[in-house]
Amino acid sequence: MHIPTLRILFMAFGLGMIAACTPADQSNVPATGDDSTTQEDLDLTAADNMIRQMPSPIEMAILVKHSGGEYNASLLNPIQNIDRYATTGKKTLNMGVYSADVGYTSLYKQTQETVFYLNNIRKLSDAIGLSDAFDKSVFERVEANIEHRDSLLHILSGAYDISNDYLKNNDRMNTSLLMLGGGWIETMYLASNLGEAGGRPGPEIASRVAQQDVVLRKIIATMRMIPEDSLVAEFATKLDALSKVLVAKELVLGTEEAPKVDNAKMEKVYVLIDEIRAWVVA
Repeated sequence: MHIPTLRILFMAFGLGMIAACTPADQSNVPATGDDSTTQEDLDLTAADNMIRQMPSPIEMAILVKHSGGEYNASLLNPIQNIDRYATTGKKTLNMGVYSADVGYTSLYKQTQETVFYLNNIRKLSDAIGLSDAFDKSVFERVEANIEHRDSLLHILSGAYDISNDYLKNNDRMNTSLLMLGGGWIETMYLASNLGEAGGRPGPEIASRVAQQDVVLRKIIATMRMIPEDSLVAEFATKLDALSKVLVAKELVLGTEEAPKVDNAKMEKVYVLIDEIRAWVVA
């Protein structure tokens, strides 16, 4: 991907972040005066709106690549870890994780690794009942475009749009949230550790991580709308602890053109991201 193209994609990612911070489209929310509409209906409609506004794990990988850091395979969730995930919830979380890893490997032209991680996504999509969304034709198109990053990312992002629609129509928004949440924490983990020799990032990417505070609050708020799912609730609690330290106005100093971060406070953010990601992939 040429640098100008990458910058355009990154700007699109930034606009997606802004969109995620805006109120949901009220035209899609049933009128409160309708006696047939329950609070749960309203909550789930709002949850669906916010899920639709969140970037996919594939799109979020652009944030990492934009930093200019060197490719570091040791940061990825090992392929063989797929055998650890026995429950549907853990499989779903790590489908999001492996999806972010696919975005990372493909953006860095790591073709063989991309194939390996795509194979894990194929297995997990079957295991969690997403074979209709990630069907054979999707993977055939992926395999045909494995050397063409722009096309590959477009196909995978489209597959996630289809999967979100499928999950919504089958009353499985908790699955959608776990997948997106897993992708988000993996991307934040990659961004937090992409410095030299796996160290912390420089000020520009650190400020981008800090600016995820608003997106994180939206993710947590949406998770709180999903009833009776213990894994979603546990994930939301862990993310809430992160949200309390991820406050951009306290972390980022200077200007947007020359951002500076409070390194001591950012380290607390990075440590929590590392801990939550370790819980997700365990």
